[in-house]
Amino acid sequence: MNKKIIFQTGSALISILLTALITFGFLFILGRDPVVIFGRIFSEVFGTGYGFAQTLFKTTPLIISGCAIAICFHAKLFNIGGEGQINAGAFVMALTATSFPGLPFLIILPLSILTGFIVSAVFGFIPAVIKVKKGVSEVITTIMLNFISLAMVNYFLISHFAVESTIRTTKIPENFFFTKLSDFIPSFHGSPLNITLFIALLLALIIYFTIYKTSIGYKLRAIGFNPVASVYMSVNVNKYTIVAFVLAAGMMSFVGLNYIFGYKGFYEYGFSANIGFTAIAVSLLARNNPIGIIFSAFLFGFLDYGGLAVNELVPKEIMLIFQGLVVLSILGVNKLTDNYLKINLERN
Repeated sequence: MNKKIIFQTGSALISILLTALITFGFLFILGRDPVVIFGRIFSEVFGTGYGFAQTLFKTTPLIISGCAIAICFHAKLFNIGGEGQINAGAFVMALTATSFPGLPFLIILPLSILTGFIVSAVFGFIPAVIKVKKGVSEVITTIMLNFISLAMVNYFLISHFAVESTIRTTKIPENFFFTKLSDFIPSFHGSPLNITLFIALLLALIIYFTIYKTSIGYKLRAIGFNPVASVYMSVNVNKYTIVAFVLAAGMMSFVGLNYIFGYKGFYEYGFSANIGFTAIAVSLLARNNPIGIIFSAFLFGFLDYGGLAVNELVPKEIMLIFQGLVVLSILGVNKLTDNYLKINLERN
């Protein structure tokens, strides 16, 4: 087991290194100095409290969504519908938070979380049921539900709930906002980094414990390893397929906490900026380990904010290319690592 962990960690590091080398070469071909560019990124992120806080702010939703994706991956399910699930849940969360002005924050917050979770979970329940009843690939259904979810949110927002001349909902009361970390760390001043970061870290620990230390997690991993053998182990594959999707989709709604209660105070169409898709790469890089996801999410948060820091030096698409190369490198290196471990196991 230790040898496997070492190889998996090494494969992630090799993926990052390989991507960095390719990106360096690409920048060199474009006539840009990669040392200067990455030096600027590091100085902006680690050289200022504000830059570091902004990186953590962008890391927070990736931890949440990455862990949600990992739940499905452990059961060998592919949830490509994260973007739609995030927006549906966050939209309803924002509506709930502003629909009961007489209720105190301690009631509004859990109520908003609950309604957001339920709505997001519905968009996980649908593809799960279609898969277990009709055998339709969840990749197809979750992709299609992305379009449906975003279209529905857009319709209801624009037609019924948007503030006039905007594409956002009503703002929550000021006393509903989460505490900013800049209140305790002055160097973070100006950054919207808030206590959602700690919620994300706690969720990662809970998901880790659930996957590796509980019977539910054992059954999910058993299904992912061999669904046929799981049936002979008396594991209800259909039931846990639905459980995995509902939990993962519902958890996606928590991304809205960072934006609605921690930053803007309202839902704004398109706020998620492809977090649901980036989360797939975050989970893959960490080999679907929730603890590893914390670090891989930070890497992508680093690239996201770092890309803004060097926007005048290179096109922003360069950082998107970098992220895409990370995914390709992960898939390639992971395949080679798995093949090596398999051959080594057969020899022994």
